Amino acid sequence: MFVGYLRNDFEEELSSILESDTLFDLELLKQTYEIFPQYCFAAYEDGKIVGVVSAYAFSKHVFINVIKALDTHKDVLTRLIKLLVQNVSSMNIYVLIEDKLASYFTAFNFQEHSKFLRYMHSGEAVAFNFSNSTAKQVSGENYDDISRKIDREVFLDDREEYIKKDCVFTNSLKLSTTSGFMHSYVVNKRYIKISPWLMQNESYLDAEKLLRGVLYYRGLKKIFAFIPKDIKEISELYESYKFKKDGNFSLLYLGEKPELKLENLYAL
Repeated sequence: MFVGYLRNDFEEELSSILESDTLFDLELLKQTYEIFPQYCFAAYEDGKIVGVVSAYAFSKHVFINVIKALDTHKDVLTRLIKLLVQNVSSMNIYVLIEDKLASYFTAFNFQEHSKFLRYMHSGEAVAFNFSNSTAKQVSGENYDDISRKIDREVFLDDREEYIKKDCVFTNSLKLSTTSGFMHSYVVNKRYIKISPWLMQNESYLDAEKLLRGVLYYRGLKKIFAFIPKDIKEISELYESYKFKKDGNFSLLYLGEKPELKLENLYAL
């Protein structure tokens, strides 16, 4: 087995990973590899990738945005995490990871920041009104200005390049109001991911408009998002539109603790 930098033209080599995980974010991995290849690593066995990790660097923190290993090769997670931590060096790191895999990171002294849930919409129709007036209110005309302001308020970090360009795909849907913004994109033929979605304080009605917008424009595909577990207002909004809990996750960090305002974070 070889464990090292992710090689060019890796999609075919990822076939086993893609078959094993219907939510694996191939487009995000591709985009991250283009921007930060120095933070992308993989474990290869017989010409196939059996484990992979990638990370995106902001000004204060590095975010591990893809981490996956085949069930038969979970041991490679330790080698991949070690390799990434060594190459990130003195920078702070955070990662959102399924609870059952958290121990691989705590072994490297990662600490828990907060609990998250994955919420999934099955694609069934939800009855709600979405008028032309509402469509104009969430049209995204002021997306760049609103996202720049609110993202800095929530993450206390410089993520402007990421929000404006690096997390945007050809299939992205950008919605915004005067008090929040939502980005969603196609993970594969079956799934849509909401990420990121941030709101200012006490903006429940605008948040509801944005959620209606993504449900309206994305048709009947399955939609998922990662939300803070203990913010009742956020989970109740998702559940009122037939999203259901679909997994338990933890936000872990190494180094300086991220000062996230979870009450404004409707999707990580």
